[in-house]
Amino acid sequence: MKKILYLLPLLIIILACGAQPAPTQDVTSIVNATLTAIAQSNSQVIAPQPTFTPIAIQAQPVIVQAQPTTIQQVESQVSNLTLPLDILRNATYHSPDWGEFQLSNGIYYRTPPTSQESPEIYTTRLLDTILYGDINLNGFQDAVVFLSTENGGTGHFVEMAAVLNLNGNPSNISTLYLGDRVVIESGAIQNGVITLNLRVQGPNDGLCCPSQLVTWNFHLDSGQLVKAP
Repeated sequence: MKKILYLLPLLIIILACGAQPAPTQDVTSIVNATLTAIAQSNSQVIAPQPTFTPIAIQAQPVIVQAQPTTIQQVESQVSNLTLPLDILRNATYHSPDWGEFQLSNGIYYRTPPTSQESPEIYTTRLLDTILYGDINLNGFQDAVVFLSTENGGTGHFVEMAAVLNLNGNPSNISTLYLGDRVVIESGAIQNGVITLNLRVQGPNDGLCCPSQLVTWNFHLDSGQLVKAP
């Protein structure tokens, strides 16, 4: 009995020691150890490098069309420029028979010999037919116009006037008489030759009524209109 009582305190101490809770591991140290291990693992992984595949690029030829210079453009525009009707209707003309005069809206009025006569029968008028073409073969579009002059009587004296195109300005270089009351039917300018189709008085026609159809050719010779034979 004494032995049991002697051993009882020892038994209580042993039981008390066995009932103590197990020590708790430090959480912070566990987290730090885990992060360190992850970092070390990542440092050993080599990130894949991007791979570049060379691509052959074939240069395409570029066609550059040369543009005309400003001077060439101006010369081209001038060479294709015809003399406007308004300029021809107000230009200055030279006639071997009537002298020099300037039209105003296509008409020139002369002073009648007497005050009793009307200025309307002393006029020079620009007719409707106008031909365009290169008369002097310099590359510019010239003009041929026709003038009809009344001088107090019944006559209508028709003249042909060659007008050069001087950079857009008219210059009546030559004027040639065609006849009294002749009718200009048509005409053309080609290679410096002026071709006229007109009606003139035949052997049995009066001056009032031309009926004979003819074709005449003209050209400039030393700056003067000349009829071809």
